Amino acid sequence: MTQDNRHNRKSSFTPSPAHTALRRTARVMAVIIGAVVGLVLMVILKPICRGVGWVISLISAVVIIFWLITKF
Repeated sequence: MTQDNRHNRKSSFTPSPAHTALRRTARVMAVIIGAVVGLVLMVILKPICRGVGWVISLISAVVIIFWLITKF
Protein backbone atom coordinates (compact mmCIF):
# COMPACT_ATOMS: atom_id res chain seq x y z
CA MET A 1 0.00 0.00 0.00
CA THR A 2 1.50 3.33 -1.04
CA GLN A 3 1.28 6.51 0.96
CA ASP A 4 0.05 9.70 -0.59
CA ASN A 5 1.64 13.13 -0.27
CA ARG A 6 -0.17 13.94 2.96
CA HIS A 7 1.67 11.18 4.79
CA ASN A 8 5.05 11.88 3.22
CA ARG A 9 5.24 15.40 4.59
CA LYS A 10 5.87 16.18 8.22
CA SER A 11 2.29 17.11 8.94
CA SER A 12 2.82 17.19 12.70
CA PHE A 13 4.97 20.35 12.48
CA THR A 14 2.96 23.54 12.76
CA PRO A 15 4.81 26.81 13.19
CA SER A 16 4.01 28.84 16.25
CA PRO A 17 2.19 32.15 15.83
CA ALA A 18 5.38 33.96 16.83
CA HIS A 19 7.32 32.15 14.10
CA THR A 20 4.64 32.99 11.53
CA ALA A 21 4.63 36.65 12.60
CA LEU A 22 8.44 36.75 12.44
CA ARG A 23 8.42 35.33 8.92
CA ARG A 24 5.77 37.82 7.82
CA THR A 25 7.69 40.72 9.38
CA ALA A 26 10.93 39.57 7.74
CA ARG A 27 9.20 39.36 4.36
CA VAL A 28 7.70 42.86 4.73
CA MET A 29 11.08 44.27 5.76
CA ALA A 30 12.76 42.58 2.78
CA VAL A 31 10.21 44.14 0.41
CA ILE A 32 10.66 47.59 1.97
CA ILE A 33 14.47 47.37 1.87
CA GLY A 34 14.36 46.15 -1.74
CA ALA A 35 12.08 49.03 -2.73
CA VAL A 36 14.35 51.59 -1.06
CA VAL A 37 17.47 50.12 -2.68
CA GLY A 38 15.74 50.08 -6.06
CA LEU A 39 14.68 53.71 -5.76
CA VAL A 40 18.16 54.80 -4.66
CA LEU A 41 19.78 52.95 -7.56
CA MET A 42 17.27 54.47 -9.98
CA VAL A 43 17.98 57.98 -8.67
CA ILE A 44 21.76 57.43 -8.91
CA LEU A 45 22.00 55.42 -12.14
CA LYS A 46 19.39 57.23 -14.25
CA PRO A 47 21.41 60.47 -14.67
CA ILE A 48 24.58 58.46 -15.26
CA CYS A 49 22.90 56.50 -18.05
CA ARG A 50 21.59 59.72 -19.58
CA GLY A 51 25.10 61.20 -19.42
CA VAL A 52 26.60 58.13 -21.04
CA GLY A 53 23.99 58.37 -23.79
CA TRP A 54 24.95 61.98 -24.49
CA VAL A 55 28.64 61.09 -24.56
CA ILE A 56 28.02 58.27 -27.02
CA SER A 57 25.91 60.57 -29.21
CA LEU A 58 28.58 63.29 -29.23
CA ILE A 59 31.37 60.81 -30.03
CA SER A 60 29.27 59.34 -32.86
CA ALA A 61 28.56 62.81 -34.28
CA VAL A 62 32.26 63.74 -34.17
CA VAL A 63 33.27 60.47 -35.84
CA ILE A 64 30.64 60.88 -38.58
CA ILE A 65 31.71 64.49 -39.24
CA PHE A 66 35.36 63.44 -39.35
CA TRP A 67 34.54 60.58 -41.72
CA LEU A 68 32.57 62.89 -44.02
CA ILE A 69 35.35 65.51 -44.05
CA THR A 70 38.10 63.02 -44.81
CA LYS A 71 36.10 61.10 -47.43
CA PHE A 72 35.27 64.07 -49.67
